[in-house]
Amino acid sequence: MQISRIIGNGLVLGAMALTATVAKADYVGNPIVSGGDVDGEPPLVILGQYNEENNSPVSTVTFGSAGTVNDVQFYGGNYDFTLYALAPGDLTGGVRTFTVVAAETFSGLATSGPQLLAVSGFSVMAGDLLAFAGTGPTYASAFDATGSDATYADAATMPGFTATPPSTTIGSTFTVAASGTAASYDYINDYFGNQGRAYAIGVDYTPVPLPASAWLLLGGIGVIGLSGRKYR
Repeated sequence: MQISRIIGNGLVLGAMALTATVAKADYVGNPIVSGGDVDGEPPLVILGQYNEENNSPVSTVTFGSAGTVNDVQFYGGNYDFTLYALAPGDLTGGVRTFTVVAAETFSGLATSGPQLLAVSGFSVMAGDLLAFAGTGPTYASAFDATGSDATYADAATMPGFTATPPSTTIGSTFTVAASGTAASYDYINDYFGNQGRAYAIGVDYTPVPLPASAWLLLGGIGVIGLSGRKYR
């Protein structure tokens, strides 16, 4: 009976090792729903990061593990935006620093509807936030709900609605704040009560799988443990 169990466990772990390099793509983002409004001026949007009291280091839309983004999808028409993965940094005097982990720019003409664009060379880490700067994806007002998409504009031109896209250089940084001019960007003018929105955009990404060698190591440890129990 013990031998059968050892062989059975070995077969299961062997199968896991063979499939360990095959990872299933995950979706990170908001629902791709029709309708909504189109930005007249291009903001900087950090998905799921809005908090009226203060800009948050966390988001309801984050990457759960390291991986590679395969595509970006959104609902909208003509588009001109840069997609970002951002690593949140420290908060000092109400100013939050973000580091650019990955970035890619997209521009084109399209009939309004669901859009799917291929992404290349876009690697992310666990805990990174998803963001974009520009126009294209439609949005619905979330009425400034905490955890909705935070929309920013250039602090130097506040009150306003337009954001100059952050640098696409990997490792570059920029700052955001709820208000004031101490940062690169502030929340957009809240005249319409929609600093916090819900944009129809998201990405498919493939998490980095646990290497087959790791499964084989775990399998070997398991078999040794079972063998030790047999001969005690």
